[in-house]
Amino acid sequence: MTKSQCQACGTTFRGIPLMTVKDGKQIEACPNCYKKLDEQYRKTSCIACVFFNSGACELFSTDLDEPYINSATCNFFTTDTNPEAAAKARIKKFEMSGRFEDVAREFEKLGMNNEAEEAKKKAKHQPAPSMDLNELIAQLTNRGQTLTYYCVHCGEPLKVGAKQEPQKTCPSCKYDLSAINLAKLISQHI
Repeated sequence: MTKSQCQACGTTFRGIPLMTVKDGKQIEACPNCYKKLDEQYRKTSCIACVFFNSGACELFSTDLDEPYINSATCNFFTTDTNPEAAAKARIKKFEMSGRFEDVAREFEKLGMNNEAEEAKKKAKHQPAPSMDLNELIAQLTNRGQTLTYYCVHCGEPLKVGAKQEPQKTCPSCKYDLSAINLAKLISQHI
């Protein structure tokens, strides 16, 4: 078994180091330091985004592996445990991303029924996202874009969009690709 050195405490230990964050930098840590840093990470997690329970910020789609760096740049970051403060931060985030049904739900939790009704009206007037695969591929083609995705079996990079037709099987391992919801994948990137 290989020996590793903890970048938090400097001790040498047997086993695989665990990735965590210390002082805004990603480090490899021993299990003891990982546990301590994890507790600190939970205390400084954004209440509005619930950073600890998600891999990416719902608003900005940025990776949340480094909470200290993210908290310095996010205008909606809050560690305030007051439910009203967290709800207001979530409302701002949802409004920016056009998620008005979520905005209405948050306003209802706060007992702000007039604001909830306004948000529901905005949600009704918002066009429904297209989920037709051919239409989504046409949008990619019109933009001259190609989306790269990966085979769920072997990891082979696959492409769809301009000059690229969707594949039914992986050209490398011949695995059936019907498990991949291409319409949802494309709609998340348009």
